[in-house]
Amino acid sequence: MTTSEGARTARERRPRARRLVAVIAAGIVAVLVGLLAPGPALASSPTPPGGDGLIWRADDGGDMLGSFQRNEYNEQDGAPREVSSPSGHGQALEFSLQGGDQRSELLPRVPDGREGDVYYYGYRGRLADDFPVDAQRFQIIMQWHHYGDEGSPPVAIAVQDGRLMITGGDNDRNEAYQQAIAPIRPGDEIDIIVRIVFSRDPEKGTVDVWSGGRRTVTAFHPPDGTLYDDGDYMKVGLYRSEDLSDPASLTLDDVAVGRTRQAVDAAMVDQGASSAQGTPDAGTEESTGSDSSLRTGLAVGTLALIGAVVAVVAVVRRRQRL
Repeated sequence: MTTSEGARTARERRPRARRLVAVIAAGIVAVLVGLLAPGPALASSPTPPGGDGLIWRADDGGDMLGSFQRNEYNEQDGAPREVSSPSGHGQALEFSLQGGDQRSELLPRVPDGREGDVYYYGYRGRLADDFPVDAQRFQIIMQWHHYGDEGSPPVAIAVQDGRLMITGGDNDRNEAYQQAIAPIRPGDEIDIIVRIVFSRDPEKGTVDVWSGGRRTVTAFHPPDGTLYDDGDYMKVGLYRSEDLSDPASLTLDDVAVGRTRQAVDAAMVDQGASSAQGTPDAGTEESTGSDSSLRTGLAVGTLALIGAVVAVVAVVRRRQRL
């Protein structure tokens, strides 16, 4: 090949190489636009009713009992009564058990927790002035029970040994555990928000608690996860050991469930709860992680395209020097 023919061939190759570089660059721009622009809601994270993350809240406007599912089993030792809130927050429910009694509970009309679900649960109530907070046996005020009939729930909020605590398991089927939330005394108000990541995997299942607006439990991992089977259903009220001889009573002012702490906080604040004293934590805890994973994948793809462009440019320059 003569020198002039080689130069002509090189000139012919340059437009083709430049077109290739232009196409790849256009692809990078398209990916970056998709990465930075807000997209539609992911199918795995549907917008809950109302669009603000709030899923359910007890109605205290005159028929609070009607907000819950009821059955004879859960009220076998006493039905709750609708009363005026001792805290001045409208209507409330009073749960009372005598010594030796075990159960007076209601079921909020909320979705069950299943693998990978993340929900926030707000609770505001008040213990009676003679509530036996120092009892050595369990006194559960809120629980997330597995579908099986036997055994203790994976997650519960209980009053025992002078503390409000997270508890679960029974050592027969799953390892029993206790995690303190805050000290508690007779007559104290309970104002908490509980975040649960539901999973049978102990590495993934976590519980967080804000008490009075202050975060007191962060990413606690129950030893056998927050699920023992396919799902957990929620109950509120009073469930205690039959070994306890002292009576116990409490009032429940408000319960709310949502997909974000902000939504539950706002619902509780609307009725005068003190949970707003703490600033809701933003960031990764408000997301199931799907959107973050998508953006991470797009970023990796963009880096790969940039690498391809660099390689093509290097080849073009090398051929131009031939």
